[in-house]
Amino acid sequence: MELSHKQTEYIKYFVSNGETLEDLKSLINYIIKLQNDTLGTTYKPVSIKQLTFYFANRDKQYFNFEIPKKTGGVRKITAPDLFLKKIQRRINFALDLLFKPKAAAHGFVTGRSIVSNAKVHVGKKYVYNVDLKDFFPTIHFGRIKAVLQLHPFKMKPKFAQLIAHICCFEGILPQGAPTSPIITNIICQQLDKNLVSFAKFYKCYYTRYADDLTFSSDKNSFKEKFYEDLVLHLTNAGFALNEKKTRKQTRTQRQEVTGIIVNEKLNLQRSYIKKIRAMLYNWEKDGLHACQKNFNQYYPLEKGFFKNKSVPPFENVVMGKILFLGMVRGKDDKYFLEFFSKYQNLSK
Repeated sequence: MELSHKQTEYIKYFVSNGETLEDLKSLINYIIKLQNDTLGTTYKPVSIKQLTFYFANRDKQYFNFEIPKKTGGVRKITAPDLFLKKIQRRINFALDLLFKPKAAAHGFVTGRSIVSNAKVHVGKKYVYNVDLKDFFPTIHFGRIKAVLQLHPFKMKPKFAQLIAHICCFEGILPQGAPTSPIITNIICQQLDKNLVSFAKFYKCYYTRYADDLTFSSDKNSFKEKFYEDLVLHLTNAGFALNEKKTRKQTRTQRQEVTGIIVNEKLNLQRSYIKKIRAMLYNWEKDGLHACQKNFNQYYPLEKGFFKNKSVPPFENVVMGKILFLGMVRGKDDKYFLEFFSKYQNLSK
């Protein structure tokens, strides 16, 4: 949704001059009106009574579920209910309108992705991966309140406190709220700026996707001094390094950045290609109905279930995987062309 300069300035005024829940209600309802007028939606405005109730009982409006991690174990997700999510989405809209992430940040940024993040590191002799420990729990109410009072938001202390409370669950950033992704980038903006300079000093490249930090270089800069200086930067920024997930990869190894192979070109593991081929084969052999039935049983085990979550159509999942393959390997890739053609024939 594109806004005029006047509309943008109006939201900016709300953000920098608001102080009370009444002011927040006005901001949310203004964004709702813009959405209804521009997109033809029929979202209802929120009342001060609703907002006051949800603000007072915000920690009771969340539910928890778990999803498996690729590396094993489970990830705990804390998500808000529908009304609180409605509030947070409008706050997210305002924050996103005013905040421009650093070029090194690729997670949760429009036009950037795990692919753009990995592309920076293609063909380097050394790739150094770092993971931040307890990323979301480390971002607490006090840090959010403080950063919202800075440029570009310049919120007044009372308003920053209101927004920070609404974006937190039991005082920390929940991994499942609409506002959480952008807040991680807001919190990390100074860290990104510092690590870009740090990377230049060590003659390497730096990118960040959420809590995954990647450095790469044709020079082996990743020695004890590099590690010590990096830890110091992270500590000063209020983060800690997850030593178990810190690794240096050379060209003789499979170099991966956010799940994408970067040795010579952007690529995916063979297992990903085999999975698409198997899904298309089963579709052709057993039919779409049988595949959907099996997928209905498989999907909850892999993705985890939560309120109002439904299993997506099997054919949509297949197409999503094919399009991602094309995004990584290119639309002229032989596997992409083969699978895309097969999909079209099966979906007729």
